[in-house]
Amino acid sequence: MKAKILRATVISAITLTLSASVLAHTGATGIIKERMDFFARSKDNLKAIKSHLGANDLKSVVPLAKEIKDWAIKMPEYFPKGSDGKPSEASPEIWLNFEAFKKSAIANRDAASKLMSAAAEGDKGETIKAFKATASTCKSCHKSFRLD
Repeated sequence: MKAKILRATVISAITLTLSASVLAHTGATGIIKERMDFFARSKDNLKAIKSHLGANDLKSVVPLAKEIKDWAIKMPEYFPKGSDGKPSEASPEIWLNFEAFKKSAIANRDAASKLMSAAAEGDKGETIKAFKATASTCKSCHKSFRLD
């Protein structure tokens, strides 16, 4: 009986999480939807990287970190003027201070590059450090440039 309740709870949690993700993108089209999808993918990659670190699977971290880095490189291109407003979660601060936004994207790129390198070299300590730095660049940018 407990197993059935646990299974139902897990399924419900997954369903709610997926529903929230879909709802966040409801009505998004064009470049706004594309960038929302890229951000969702980066978030998923960070979660997967954390799992790989726990399993001591550094080799699997490399392609995920590369995806984060590649997104960071092109990220500013996905914020042309006029691409704000609902359903976008982007703060107007992006366009008011676009140079600072680009610097945040560069910081994310650099952190993800270090994550790739450390994982490729098989240095778990440095990989963990670089993972934390990468996640920190995401959090910092969200604090400055994302609506809550």
